[in-house]
Amino acid sequence: MATEGDPSAVLVTGGARGIGLAIVRRFLADGYRVAFVATHANHLQRALESLSGPEDRVLAGVVDVTHQNEVDRFVDQIRSRWGEIAVLVNNAGISPKRVDDKLPWFSQMSREEWARVIDVNLSGPFTLIRLLAPSMIANGYGRIVNIGSLAGRAVPLIAGPHYAASKAGLIGLTRAAARDLAPHGVTVNCIAPGRILSDLTGPAEAAVNRSALSRIPIGRFGTAEEVADLAAFLASPKAGFITGATIDMTGGEFGG
Repeated sequence: MATEGDPSAVLVTGGARGIGLAIVRRFLADGYRVAFVATHANHLQRALESLSGPEDRVLAGVVDVTHQNEVDRFVDQIRSRWGEIAVLVNNAGISPKRVDDKLPWFSQMSREEWARVIDVNLSGPFTLIRLLAPSMIANGYGRIVNIGSLAGRAVPLIAGPHYAASKAGLIGLTRAAARDLAPHGVTVNCIAPGRILSDLTGPAEAAVNRSALSRIPIGRFGTAEEVADLAAFLASPKAGFITGATIDMTGGEFGG
């Protein structure tokens, strides 16, 4: 069983920037061995250079979560180095922007773009859960944390239909997996952040962010570190009675 400060292995997808990198840093600070993946080698290298701590507790790889063979190879690397993975954080996600704000999304979204977003944001987490759940079941312990979005909980005011659908689907996947795995000591939960300043959302002074800020009752944006703190709690033994939950981090913009 994993405990905070022990050398259990954690896998974080989309861990090279923004929320993902904050999660990687938090788990390293808590003493875990942390593996993380990203699709761009330059992002991965910059992330590695920014991390502090023993190099033997970090493993990074260029992996597309939609490519089963790449995922399999990287998981095999983790297992050969550290043993089984106790914690999975599904953070990898993409959110294409609208080309023309004056036209409806559906008039400018291709079938290929739709499929890619669903593949990364929803099928990617399914692939990892399906791959890692058997070993978690065998060990009688596991923690799975999915990073969703306010867009999957409420009417999306910024994100596109494909992103909203993928994140709503991720909440459904969380509930189904939680129900299935609970008898085996494995919890599955989802964090649904609102406007968190990161590489994905852009600078605070951007027009879209100024508009978003006006809708947040708490009067500020969230931080990647706050999301990381919650992910670390949900991944800990202290959260053993929490499963199937979607926890909103929206500064009051959405109350569930």
